[in-house]
Amino acid sequence: MTDAMTDTATAVGGAAGTTYQGALVAAHWARLSLTVDGALQALRAQGIAPEQATADDLHALDLNHMGGLAATDALAEMAHLRPGQRVLEVGAGVGGPARRMARKYGARVWGVELSAAVYQTAVALTALVGLQDQVQFTQGSALALPFEEGAFDVVVMQHVAMQIAEKDQLFGECVRVLTTGGALALHEIFAGPGGPPHYPLAWAAEPAMSSLDSWDACVVRLTQWGLTVGPFVDQSEAGRQYHAANVQAWQQAVAQQRGAEGRSIDATESRLRTAISMERNLREGRLQVGMVVCTKRPT
Repeated sequence: MTDAMTDTATAVGGAAGTTYQGALVAAHWARLSLTVDGALQALRAQGIAPEQATADDLHALDLNHMGGLAATDALAEMAHLRPGQRVLEVGAGVGGPARRMARKYGARVWGVELSAAVYQTAVALTALVGLQDQVQFTQGSALALPFEEGAFDVVVMQHVAMQIAEKDQLFGECVRVLTTGGALALHEIFAGPGGPPHYPLAWAAEPAMSSLDSWDACVVRLTQWGLTVGPFVDQSEAGRQYHAANVQAWQQAVAQQRGAEGRSIDATESRLRTAISMERNLREGRLQVGMVVCTKRPT
């Protein structure tokens, strides 16, 4: 087995439903995501003792999507998240949004994450801030969600679908685990009208790792799966501004030969390259970012 194949196999740990594309993406995020050691170092640098840290203290580090904390809150409010609701986050990363939805909105949250290393970080950081009774994680694939039909009131995805070619299977699984009348809340990236994207992308170093659909194509899929599609809230300009701000911050960090936001200098340099490319793609209309909440119709 080559080193690259070993890396991808290790990244997913044999999770059911894993595709080759998924293994590539999982390995990508395992290299670039926040680690527990990185989080602890960043907290101490801010004068926060790790044993006294709260979920709020981590949010400058643990949200890896455009718009950060404000975007997670906006999506939660669009979905009318309420205390006691059963919420599933698909593609949970290191758990920042799941912890936010639990702590601020009082939801009972489960997260599914494909990368073994990223999943382990999510578990550890949740225990660090004392939310393990309210937030639980499972390592698994979005294409084979390990939950029963109708198990959740809300399913959330932020920047996930553009990494998965099997979109009908993905949305079918999301709908399957939703209760009738439940909400599928999406904050996703779509192909824009400006032409094919420039690489690297935040989630893809090469085209084999990316599977962008247009918003119009996504609406067709969602409708076919028995969902009533709500209004589309375009976040493209906010996303461009988010990446522009990151470019400035990460250029400064790299110039000082230090990592940013709990990441290594190598990871920061990689994230800087993708942020430059992402800002250009959004500025040129090659990518589109938006939020929408869909409701599962009775069958």
